[in-house]
Amino acid sequence: MDNRKEGRQTHPINNLKAMLAVPLMLLCSGLHAEVGISGAVGMGAAHIHPVRFGIQKKFDRQWRTDSAWPIGGYWEGSVYAMRSQKALLSRGPKQIQSTALAGVFRFERAEKMLPGWPYIELGIGLAWLSQKEIAGRRLGLHLQFEDRVGIGFRFGKDREFDIGYKAIHFSNAYLGPINHGINLHLLMLGYWF
Repeated sequence: MDNRKEGRQTHPINNLKAMLAVPLMLLCSGLHAEVGISGAVGMGAAHIHPVRFGIQKKFDRQWRTDSAWPIGGYWEGSVYAMRSQKALLSRGPKQIQSTALAGVFRFERAEKMLPGWPYIELGIGLAWLSQKEIAGRRLGLHLQFEDRVGIGFRFGKDREFDIGYKAIHFSNAYLGPINHGINLHLLMLGYWF
């Protein structure tokens, strides 16, 4: 029986379990490297409220290591559950789930500043969204690019704690017929092992 024909949707937790498998398998393939976990909440276009969980694996090398702001980075697999509170007259889903894999370059201060080590980061990746529309925002394709910029601080004895702000943009880069995109603003807390 097709749940969509009867107006019922699969529970978001079931979708997230399936979508979490791919990023977990990709990132856990080299756990000898420094890894981290993160959670984030925020707001976005069309009153979208995202909840996001990520797993990070630090790059094996750094660039500009003699600089005050060396360049490092990490791979990140993430899952999103997004729900819109916007009351629209339009049809279409009010929630979607997503999984993403991104490469992120981070400029992190080499020397500690009060209260820790500040950073700026830029990243791009690929995402798969469970729906092509949310709250009237037509996304065109399930496959999207996930672009991001972020700022934050790492702190703790071994820089194990991470707090930051991330602006994330989903777009199909006009590879599809429609590209309304989604912009998200997230507050993130993370821990590095």
